[in-house]
Amino acid sequence: MADYLRGLPAHLFTAEVLRQGRGTLRPVAEPEVGAELLLRDEHRRLSQAQLFYVTPEITELVRQSAPSLKDAWDIQPHDIPAVTGFMLFAEPMAEYTREDGKPVSIVAVSWGESALVQGTLAGLWITFWSVTDFAAITRLAHASGASAGEAMKLARAQHAELTWDNEIYMPWGASHPTFADGGTGGRVIEPKRLAAAQSTIEWLQTVHAGWIYCLPNTLTETTEEHLPRMLRIRAERAGHHAAPVRVVSVSRRSRPRMSNGENASGRTVGVRFPVAPFLRRQANGPGRSLRRWTPVAGHWRGPVDAPVQITKKVNLVDKPSARGNR
Repeated sequence: MADYLRGLPAHLFTAEVLRQGRGTLRPVAEPEVGAELLLRDEHRRLSQAQLFYVTPEITELVRQSAPSLKDAWDIQPHDIPAVTGFMLFAEPMAEYTREDGKPVSIVAVSWGESALVQGTLAGLWITFWSVTDFAAITRLAHASGASAGEAMKLARAQHAELTWDNEIYMPWGASHPTFADGGTGGRVIEPKRLAAAQSTIEWLQTVHAGWIYCLPNTLTETTEEHLPRMLRIRAERAGHHAAPVRVVSVSRRSRPRMSNGENASGRTVGVRFPVAPFLRRQANGPGRSLRRWTPVAGHWRGPVDAPVQITKKVNLVDKPSARGNR
């Protein structure tokens, strides 16, 4: 996908997006120049990114947890699982409906520093990726005179599996977002303030929850999957980061105080579900001088090998609830 950003189709598409005033963060430049700046910046992030994959069960857990993180930004470098990363979710992490009524699924997010933000303070540029609508692209090519087969080949050759959808800039420790004004020109980013759209600020909550579950906790476990040898060699030759993919899945560690299928009431359960955690700024680092958002007191209940069932609501709040959530 990083290589796609260097091609002409990506440049033409991004320039047209800027010309129409779409997207949240638009360079103050002509669309063609702005497209080059954005694509070069994102290509660098993707080339250096640590890859993460979030399984279906944890994707659902992340989405159920995210709403309780509203306005709990104050994110610091030690709160993220990698300085530069790309996280693919097994299921959509967010959805919205386009102007033409078509549904759009956001399934991935990338993050890292940006050379486009001027200032002495550091922060993260966060890019959201949607599933490419190959059917719509194929129809357009077919309507332009290409045969059905040619149209399909063109669509696949000129577009990646994922499409750059929107973006956010988040300075470290930011707590008050500024929202896009809806104009069609460029937008100067304030280095000290979180720059987002009204819709993407909710997506940031989901990303924040995803980061938390990538860090050590009692609900998830992270394993490494090595890239196939030839794919790794090609990636390294192209200058891409080729470290193993970190897979975030359900923790299979059982609680020692209970039998495998017994819950706190003594009843036997046939599914595995999360007991609601809460979020705390936990002391860590040298001299325990740093604070990290950490899920505390959360655990899985039920047999280790039972089907996973995610509840309708999972709280990640700054104090424990009086009763567990099921």
